[in-house]
Amino acid sequence: MREREKQLAKLALLGESIGLFGQALSALAAYLALEDEEVEEDQLTKMQKQIDDLLSEIRQKK
Repeated sequence: MREREKQLAKLALLGESIGLFGQALSALAAYLALEDEEVEEDQLTKMQKQIDDLLSEIRQKK
């Protein structure tokens, strides 16, 4: 293999490595976004329960 072909092969390998790293970062970002959504959903569920409990107390005191 000539020197130029070796350099091109190394550049191709480097490009593929960078692309793979980018895909891994994208997957991580998607995972973190899903985690945030689940936490947010849990918080909303807890808030709704608190509202329901307060409404129940208000109705009982009427």
